[in-house]
Amino acid sequence: MTSSRRRLFASAGVNVDLSPMIDLVFLLLFFFMVSSRLITVHQDPSIVPPVASHSLVAKDTRGRVVLNLRADGSIHDEHGERLEGLPAVEVLMRRSHEADPTVRLHLRADHRVRYEKINDVVQASARGGVSSVIFATYQVE
Repeated sequence: MTSSRRRLFASAGVNVDLSPMIDLVFLLLFFFMVSSRLITVHQDPSIVPPVASHSLVAKDTRGRVVLNLRADGSIHDEHGERLEGLPAVEVLMRRSHEADPTVRLHLRADHRVRYEKINDVVQASARGGVSSVIFATYQVE
């Protein structure tokens, strides 16, 4: 049946040029790649988050300040820069809150970090004006 259609179109002299459509598809693809905003959360590979049985995957990753709390108790930002103590966390969160009042803290703490240290970081964030906290965990399958 397909060969009969080819013969029908060939005998009718119909020639379809698909190159303009292909050009348009590539232009649209390029446009959306350039105009879309890629939002990524940089993850510190040395941190192993705790496992949570009822964790949810956040859909919106915008408006977050990512802090990594390593097993040795050191605090690092999402670019790996070490923050020198809780006053530095407070200053960072205050600046972030001034720039965006809806900002949230995304805390990636290693599973070996004691609760007291996590609580200290959350309290420093709250003193800086950011009291909304997202805790990173592994999901149980």
